[in-house]
Amino acid sequence: MLPAYLPMILGMIGASMMIPVLPLYLTDRGISLGATSVVLAAVGIGSLLGSLPAGELLGRFGEQATMLLALVVMAVALAPLGLTDAVVVLVMLRIAFGMASSALRLSRQTYITRRIETAQRGRALSFVGGSFRVAALIGPFVGGALVDVIGFRSTFVVAASVGLLGLGPALWTSATPIPLLPEVERAAGRELGVIAGVRVHWRRVLLGGPVQLLVMAAREGRFVVLPLIADELGMSATEVGILVTISTAADLVLFPAAGFVMDRYGRLYAMVPSFSLIVVGLLLLAGADTAAGVTVAAAVMGIGNGLGAGTMLTLGSDLAPADAAGPFLAGMALMQGGGRILGALLVGIVGDALGLGAASVALAIVLLVAIGWIVGVIGDSSAPERIRAASLLR
Repeated sequence: MLPAYLPMILGMIGASMMIPVLPLYLTDRGISLGATSVVLAAVGIGSLLGSLPAGELLGRFGEQATMLLALVVMAVALAPLGLTDAVVVLVMLRIAFGMASSALRLSRQTYITRRIETAQRGRALSFVGGSFRVAALIGPFVGGALVDVIGFRSTFVVAASVGLLGLGPALWTSATPIPLLPEVERAAGRELGVIAGVRVHWRRVLLGGPVQLLVMAAREGRFVVLPLIADELGMSATEVGILVTISTAADLVLFPAAGFVMDRYGRLYAMVPSFSLIVVGLLLLAGADTAAGVTVAAAVMGIGNGLGAGTMLTLGSDLAPADAAGPFLAGMALMQGGGRILGALLVGIVGDALGLGAASVALAIVLLVAIGWIVGVIGDSSAPERIRAASLLR
């Protein structure tokens, strides 16, 4: 709990405090809507750009050093936000924050991958997914409340301080680290960097990368198409917020079940039902013509996503080679970042051409392709002999 999860939870709570605070601050400073959207999008750009450099840091310096650096950079990028309204400076700070948050997430995933047996990895990594959900639940409430009490500038400093608290448990437990898995121990001293890792293990990247791209496209796209369809049906902003809350609440409640199922019955028993439910929810959303129909679709997608908490993290960890775990997982994170962009673009392009219902169907088709790849090409990643395209593991 102390070395693996608590630093990440504290860092993510600090980050989540910005969800309501930063847009309000930008509006309060008179920054235009277009410039505001650029500042808000910069963190995603930073996360995408930071994936491979984070993998290089992990390969060279290890998980703990990468995590400590990430927490410090996140704090340094958060605290000064209230000191300027220069859009260029704000964008640079948010890009730096996105890069650091990507490094933090990858450092914890690599830490678990290199230390937790396959039979327990599903539960360990589903809790990582759950940690993001807990932070997203706590952070926005705390951030919004603090603005009313202490103002924007002090709230940014508090958010940075919360993230820095993660340094405590990390440093405290560094003297007694959890031992590495035997196969990782044997590879110690000859870990590969990003370029060498991708060159040597490109077959593994080919095996796991498409799923990361497609699944994240559908997951991200649903958060775009859901509020747009709700708005098209005349639902208010408050009602749309309730819809997202319903979906998020189902996520938060069900994430422990995802890890249990993955470890007890196999990865496919969590992934296939999870993604199938999201497909059903997307199809229901495409055909919804009332607020009740949209609400049911949101609930079904939330249940499905909750049952799949940590599945993509676990898949990446199962496929990660012992001599390049960090760089490989960085490559998977890069594919996920590409999927987030693809999902939003797909909704926009298909929605403009054929309507939002068609965009929801398109996301469902993308996820069906991902399910087909998982079942037909990957199989159960919890053991090499269960992977259908086992030749790609060389």
